Amino acid sequence: MQKDPFVILGANDQVTQNELYEAYKAKRREWEPKRFAVGDEGTEACEKLDEIEQAYREADEILKSRYYVTDSPDKLKEADELIKKANYDEAQKVLDTAAERTAEWYFLQSIISYAKKREAEALEQLRTAVSMEPGNAKYAEALKHMEGKKVNSAYNNDGSARSRVYAYRDDSERSYRDDDQYRSPQRGMSPCDCCAGLMCADCCCECMGGDLISCC
Repeated sequence: MQKDPFVILGANDQVTQNELYEAYKAKRREWEPKRFAVGDEGTEACEKLDEIEQAYREADEILKSRYYVTDSPDKLKEADELIKKANYDEAQKVLDTAAERTAEWYFLQSIISYAKKREAEALEQLRTAVSMEPGNAKYAEALKHMEGKKVNSAYNNDGSARSRVYAYRDDSERSYRDDDQYRSPQRGMSPCDCCAGLMCADCCCECMGGDLISCC
Protein backbone atom coordinates (compact mmCIF):
# COMPACT_ATOMS: atom_id res chain seq x y z
CA MET A 1 0.00 0.00 0.00
CA GLN A 2 1.33 3.37 -1.03
CA LYS A 3 2.10 5.73 1.84
CA ASP A 4 0.34 9.06 2.15
CA PRO A 5 2.88 11.71 1.09
CA PHE A 6 1.58 14.15 3.71
CA VAL A 7 2.13 11.54 6.44
CA ILE A 8 5.69 10.96 5.24
CA LEU A 9 6.39 14.69 5.49
CA GLY A 10 4.66 15.02 8.86
CA ALA A 11 2.24 17.59 7.46
CA ASN A 12 -1.53 18.03 7.52
CA ASP A 13 -3.16 17.53 4.13
CA GLN A 14 -4.76 20.99 4.42
CA VAL A 15 -1.46 22.88 4.56
CA THR A 16 -0.53 25.64 2.13
CA GLN A 17 2.25 25.03 -0.36
CA ASN A 18 4.61 27.16 1.69
CA GLU A 19 3.82 25.17 4.85
CA LEU A 20 4.36 21.96 2.89
CA TYR A 21 7.75 23.23 1.76
CA GLU A 22 8.72 24.01 5.35
CA ALA A 23 7.68 20.50 6.45
CA TYR A 24 9.73 19.02 3.61
CA LYS A 25 12.83 20.99 4.64
CA ALA A 26 12.39 19.95 8.27
CA LYS A 27 12.24 16.28 7.28
CA ARG A 28 15.34 16.62 5.13
CA ARG A 29 17.25 18.25 7.99
CA GLU A 30 16.29 15.28 10.18
CA TRP A 31 17.94 12.72 7.91
CA GLU A 32 20.69 14.58 6.02
CA PRO A 33 23.32 14.36 8.81
CA LYS A 34 22.94 10.56 8.87
CA ARG A 35 23.41 9.88 5.16
CA PHE A 36 27.21 9.67 5.46
CA ALA A 37 27.09 7.23 8.36
CA VAL A 38 28.69 3.83 7.86
CA GLY A 39 26.54 0.75 7.38
CA ASP A 40 22.80 0.38 7.73
CA GLU A 41 22.30 3.81 9.27
CA GLY A 42 23.68 5.59 6.20
CA THR A 43 21.72 3.34 3.85
CA GLU A 44 18.47 3.96 5.71
CA ALA A 45 19.07 7.74 5.67
CA CYS A 46 19.57 7.75 1.88
CA GLU A 47 16.39 5.73 1.39
CA LYS A 48 14.46 8.09 3.66
CA LEU A 49 15.72 11.14 1.75
CA ASP A 50 14.59 9.59 -1.54
CA GLU A 51 11.20 8.87 0.01
CA ILE A 52 10.92 12.45 1.28
CA GLU A 53 11.72 13.86 -2.18
CA GLN A 54 9.09 11.71 -3.83
CA ALA A 55 6.52 12.52 -1.14
CA TYR A 56 7.10 16.25 -1.55
CA ARG A 57 6.57 16.09 -5.33
CA GLU A 58 3.36 14.11 -4.89
CA ALA A 59 1.97 16.30 -2.10
CA ASP A 60 2.82 19.47 -4.05
CA GLU A 61 0.89 18.22 -7.08
CA ILE A 62 -2.09 17.35 -4.89
CA LEU A 63 -2.20 20.85 -3.46
CA LYS A 64 -1.92 22.45 -6.89
CA SER A 65 -4.84 20.38 -8.18
CA ARG A 66 -7.14 21.81 -5.51
CA TYR A 67 -6.99 25.36 -6.80
CA TYR A 68 -8.56 27.02 -9.79
CA VAL A 69 -5.40 28.49 -11.14
CA THR A 70 -5.07 31.43 -13.53
CA ASP A 71 -1.94 32.16 -15.53
CA SER A 72 1.13 32.33 -13.31
CA PRO A 73 2.19 35.80 -14.58
CA ASP A 74 -1.11 37.23 -13.33
CA LYS A 75 -0.64 35.57 -9.95
CA LEU A 76 2.93 36.81 -9.65
CA LYS A 77 1.93 40.34 -10.57
CA GLU A 78 -0.79 40.27 -7.91
CA ALA A 79 1.66 38.96 -5.32
CA ASP A 80 4.19 41.62 -6.32
CA GLU A 81 1.65 44.39 -5.75
CA LEU A 82 0.75 42.98 -2.33
CA ILE A 83 4.43 42.81 -1.39
CA LYS A 84 4.86 46.48 -2.31
CA LYS A 85 2.13 47.23 0.23
CA ALA A 86 3.89 45.03 2.82
CA ASN A 87 0.85 42.72 2.86
CA TYR A 88 2.99 39.60 3.09
CA ASP A 89 0.35 37.18 4.37
CA GLU A 90 -1.97 37.87 1.45
CA ALA A 91 0.94 37.76 -0.98
CA GLN A 92 1.84 34.32 0.39
CA LYS A 93 -1.71 33.07 -0.23
CA VAL A 94 -1.49 34.25 -3.83
CA LEU A 95 1.88 32.56 -4.39
CA ASP A 96 0.49 29.34 -2.93
CA THR A 97 -2.07 29.21 -5.74
CA ALA A 98 0.36 29.91 -8.59
CA ALA A 99 0.32 27.23 -11.26
CA GLU A 100 4.06 27.13 -11.75
CA ARG A 101 7.08 27.90 -9.62
CA THR A 102 9.18 30.05 -11.91
CA ALA A 103 12.31 32.03 -11.07
CA GLU A 104 10.12 35.06 -10.32
CA TRP A 105 8.02 32.94 -7.97
CA TYR A 106 11.10 32.01 -5.97
CA PHE A 107 12.27 35.63 -6.00
CA LEU A 108 8.97 36.89 -4.61
CA GLN A 109 8.85 34.03 -2.10
CA SER A 110 12.31 35.02 -0.91
CA ILE A 111 11.06 38.56 -0.22
CA ILE A 112 8.27 37.21 1.97
CA SER A 113 10.64 34.87 3.80
CA TYR A 114 13.07 37.73 4.38
CA ALA A 115 10.30 40.01 5.67
CA LYS A 116 9.26 37.28 8.10
CA LYS A 117 12.89 37.02 9.30
CA ARG A 118 13.46 33.59 7.76
CA GLU A 119 16.71 34.68 6.15
CA ALA A 120 18.13 31.20 5.57
CA GLU A 121 15.04 30.29 3.52
CA ALA A 122 15.19 33.62 1.68
CA LEU A 123 18.79 32.96 0.70
CA GLU A 124 18.04 29.46 -0.56
CA GLN A 125 15.03 30.72 -2.55
CA LEU A 126 17.14 33.48 -4.12
CA ARG A 127 19.76 30.94 -5.12
CA THR A 128 17.03 28.88 -6.78
CA ALA A 129 15.83 31.95 -8.72
CA VAL A 130 19.37 32.69 -9.90
CA SER A 131 19.99 29.07 -10.91
CA MET A 132 16.79 29.10 -12.97
CA GLU A 133 17.63 32.42 -14.66
CA PRO A 134 21.38 32.99 -14.29
CA GLY A 135 21.32 36.01 -16.60
CA ASN A 136 18.75 37.95 -14.56
CA ALA A 137 20.56 40.97 -13.05
CA LYS A 138 17.78 41.65 -10.53
CA TYR A 139 18.07 38.21 -8.96
CA ALA A 140 21.87 38.23 -9.10
CA GLU A 141 22.10 41.62 -7.36
CA ALA A 142 19.76 40.56 -4.58
CA LEU A 143 21.68 37.32 -4.06
CA LYS A 144 25.03 39.13 -4.04
CA HIS A 145 23.79 41.47 -1.33
CA MET A 146 22.34 38.65 0.77
CA GLU A 147 25.50 36.51 0.55
CA GLY A 148 27.72 39.49 1.33
CA LYS A 149 25.93 40.45 4.52
CA LYS A 150 27.85 40.09 7.78
CA VAL A 151 26.21 38.32 10.70
CA ASN A 152 26.79 41.22 13.06
CA SER A 153 25.07 43.65 10.71
CA ALA A 154 21.79 42.47 12.24
CA TYR A 155 22.59 44.27 15.49
CA ASN A 156 23.12 47.83 16.65
CA ASN A 157 26.16 48.89 18.68
CA ASP A 158 24.25 48.33 21.92
CA GLY A 159 23.45 44.75 20.95
CA SER A 160 19.79 45.38 20.14
CA ALA A 161 18.32 43.94 16.96
CA ARG A 162 18.36 46.20 13.94
CA SER A 163 15.15 46.21 11.94
CA ARG A 164 15.39 45.47 8.25
CA VAL A 165 13.11 46.21 5.38
CA TYR A 166 12.84 45.20 1.77
CA ALA A 167 13.01 48.43 -0.20
CA TYR A 168 11.68 49.06 -3.71
CA ARG A 169 13.87 51.52 -5.54
CA ASP A 170 11.23 51.78 -8.26
CA ASP A 171 8.61 49.62 -9.93
CA SER A 172 11.05 47.77 -12.16
CA GLU A 173 14.16 47.34 -10.02
CA ARG A 174 14.19 45.94 -6.49
CA SER A 175 16.91 44.93 -4.10
CA TYR A 176 17.43 43.84 -0.52
CA ARG A 177 18.76 46.66 1.65
CA ASP A 178 19.05 47.32 5.38
CA ASP A 179 16.79 50.19 6.35
CA ASP A 180 19.65 52.31 7.70
CA GLN A 181 21.15 52.52 4.23
CA TYR A 182 18.33 54.83 3.20
CA ARG A 183 19.02 57.40 5.89
CA SER A 184 20.95 60.57 5.08
CA PRO A 185 24.65 59.75 4.87
CA GLN A 186 26.87 61.00 7.66
CA ARG A 187 29.88 63.02 6.56
CA GLY A 188 32.52 65.29 8.04
CA MET A 189 32.61 69.10 7.82
CA SER A 190 33.77 70.42 4.46
CA PRO A 191 35.72 73.73 3.96
CA CYS A 192 32.48 75.36 2.78
CA ASP A 193 30.71 74.25 5.94
CA CYS A 194 33.52 75.75 8.03
CA CYS A 195 33.38 79.12 6.23
CA ALA A 196 29.62 79.29 6.49
CA GLY A 197 29.81 78.58 10.22
CA LEU A 198 32.40 81.31 10.81
CA MET A 199 30.38 83.90 8.84
CA CYS A 200 27.26 83.09 10.85
CA ALA A 201 29.19 83.41 14.11
CA ASP A 202 30.67 86.77 13.01
CA CYS A 203 27.20 88.16 12.24
CA CYS A 204 25.99 87.13 15.68
CA CYS A 205 28.97 88.81 17.35
CA GLU A 206 28.45 92.06 15.42
CA CYS A 207 24.81 92.19 16.49
CA MET A 208 26.01 92.04 20.09
CA GLY A 209 28.67 94.76 19.61
CA GLY A 210 31.64 92.46 18.97
CA ASP A 211 33.58 91.45 15.91
CA LEU A 212 34.78 87.89 15.40
CA ILE A 213 36.32 88.48 11.95
CA SER A 214 37.69 91.99 11.57
CA CYS A 215 38.11 91.89 7.82
CA CYS A 216 34.40 91.56 7.07
